Amino acid sequence: MKLIRTATILTAALILTACGFKPMHAPNAFGGNDISMKNITVKMQANEKIDFLLAQALRDRMGDNRATPYVLRIISKSNRRSLGIGADDVASRYDLVMNTNFELVDAKTGDIVYRDDVQATSTYGAPRDPYGTIAAQANAEEQISSEVADRIIAKLASYQARTESK
Repeated sequence: MKLIRTATILTAALILTACGFKPMHAPNAFGGNDISMKNITVKMQANEKIDFLLAQALRDRMGDNRATPYVLRIISKSNRRSLGIGADDVASRYDLVMNTNFELVDAKTGDIVYRDDVQATSTYGAPRDPYGTIAAQANAEEQISSEVADRIIAKLASYQARTESK
């Protein structure tokens, strides 16, 4: 039984390496044309709390890089929609929607290397207590910022994989 399991693992490893599989989050996954997460500085266009949370989430994932060859410019817009309306005509649930446009810019030339957008939604309940609603919204802002940061990283990694294979 142990021999079969070992043979299966070795076969899977050989198949994955033979097909050119490369993990997107590997430390050397961003080789090729010098676009790596450590070579990107994050710049936000707005100063709202949710924008700060997004920049912080990106810096947590990419590092707090300064004076790099690439700048990631981010413009985000968020809005809140009421979902569940109670009998007393008061919302009991909300959707927090964040639309984010981003551009990867060459710092020397100012040329836009890559441009895309992402959207994420976080739903939260609104208890009768005003403090509870504020806390729920703050939690939703943290979650949505984290989700948008993950999606931006995934899109940058996908872009890198496409340009590396050309």
